Amino acid sequence: MSVAVALAMGGCSDVVFVERVTITNRTDYPASVDVTDANRTEWLGLGLVHHDGRHAFGEVIDQGEVWIFRFDYANKHHQEVEVTRSELQRDEWQVEVPGSFGDELRRLGFEPPP
Repeated sequence: MSVAVALAMGGCSDVVFVERVTITNRTDYPASVDVTDANRTEWLGLGLVHHDGRHAFGEVIDQGEVWIFRFDYANKHHQEVEVTRSELQRDEWQVEVPGSFGDELRRLGFEPPP
C-alpha cells in the first residue's frame, strides 16, 4: 500500500483502535465479553473466553478513558468491571474475569460445563 493511500484511508475515520486486549478467565464457566465506554451508549461484542482460558482480542475500538467490560454466561448472569485507561496500560491491556462471576453462577445453581 502506498503512503498516499494509507494517509487517505487514515483520514476517512476518527476511530482509534487498541492493538490487543487480553481477557483471562480462571472461572469454571465460559464468558461472553462485551465492552463499552463511560457513556454506555453502545456495547461492542468482543467474543467468548472459555473457562480456565485466555483470549487476546485484536484491533479493539478504543473506549476512551473508562472501559466497562461485561462478562455474560448464556444470558443467565452477567457482571461488569470498570477499568480506567491508565489501569489497562499498567496491566498491559489485560483484564481478568472476576472470580465472583463464577461464584455467583455456582450460587445460582448452574453447574460448570464439562
